[in-house]
Amino acid sequence: MNANPIDYKTPNSLAAIWSMMLPGLGQMMKNQFMPGIFWAICTAGGYYAFFWPGITIHTLCILDAAFYKGEGSFFKFETWKERGLFLLLITGLLGYIYFRNM
Repeated sequence: MNANPIDYKTPNSLAAIWSMMLPGLGQMMKNQFMPGIFWAICTAGGYYAFFWPGITIHTLCILDAAFYKGEGSFFKFETWKERGLFLLLITGLLGYIYFRNM
């Protein structure tokens, strides 16, 4: 364990978990304060508008915390093809949930 808390880098997996609990908190833990505030405001606005925009923006916030390239990266997709296929999978799952509950 590092004795200096300033040198501690939050792993992306932990940041994604914090973003699940409170949108933007994962970004703020990784010293990205402006993106964290942005995600918190956008997610709150999405939930205020309706459930589905809120859950979609919240999911994107979690993915942003998880995809940030740095040490301890949670996901490591090197090509645009891999990223696109993963986003297609997420879109398909959200579409399935949406149309199943209509």
